[in-house]
Amino acid sequence: MWHAGRDPSFSMLRRFTESCGEVEHDRRMKPLGHRNLTASVSRPDLTRAIGRTISRFQDSSNAFDDVAAEILALDRRDLACMTMLLFSGPASLDDLATALHLRRGIVSTTLERLQLAGYARAQPGHEMGVELTEHARRWIERIWAPVREDGNRLLASYPTSQLVVVARFLRQACEVLDGHTRRLRTWLEVPSSVARRTHLRGGLSPAALRRVQLFVDANLGTPIHVHDLAARAALSPFHFARAFKVSAGMTPRAYVEHRRIEHAKRLLADSTHSLADVAIDTGFGTQSRLTSTFKRQTGFTPGQFRRGRS
Repeated sequence: MWHAGRDPSFSMLRRFTESCGEVEHDRRMKPLGHRNLTASVSRPDLTRAIGRTISRFQDSSNAFDDVAAEILALDRRDLACMTMLLFSGPASLDDLATALHLRRGIVSTTLERLQLAGYARAQPGHEMGVELTEHARRWIERIWAPVREDGNRLLASYPTSQLVVVARFLRQACEVLDGHTRRLRTWLEVPSSVARRTHLRGGLSPAALRRVQLFVDANLGTPIHVHDLAARAALSPFHFARAFKVSAGMTPRAYVEHRRIEHAKRLLADSTHSLADVAIDTGFGTQSRLTSTFKRQTGFTPGQFRRGRS
């Protein structure tokens, strides 16, 4: 959630000057001018230093967001959705999925977590709109405001001429990265492309994958073994497990668990079954196993999920 009140240039500026071999400068001193910097560092060394600095900046930003997400009891990927709602205002599920380039089901699960945690709610008067709550805004300010303030102080120590150069570099670097991101997305959007074919080589045929998925959904309440699934694809368990992971992006066991959790969500939301009955109906067998798996997957216990839906 980098954009939530943080200026991405300030940390990069600090590490840029450190990596480029500038003398340690007292807080009362002004940054060195362009002439002094270029005189002490060769262009190849400077280029490598900038590359290392950018990598460090990305790692530091990710680490900060990891800790922030843990404090908020969210998945770090949920922060992107909060960022969109913070800066763009209320949005529908479809709007968020389009803007974030994510599947609708993934965004739906994210919004479910945000609403259960009290960070998002349905926009009053708009059935399809979702907005951040004041509770979320307070936490965002509490976590990210100190970073923004320190960043502004650091930026104030640099002359405008240097800030102009860094701002131009950051803008152009973003354009380069955005261009390559769009190129990679075409690999996902065009199944027949060379890159996509290479990546999916060894996977299940669409028909075989569908047979397996239908079998899983029809037997969630009973034990499901890999050899049962392999039989639907006419493969040995070993070859099936490898092919399924290539096609589905997860192991057969993880897929079955995922489908059971989704079924449990529906039962918790739409029925009055006891948690013990839900555990049996979804194939977990015991309430304790349902609870531990459900919390690991969603961040909430089944009871909390049911109360939140109510």
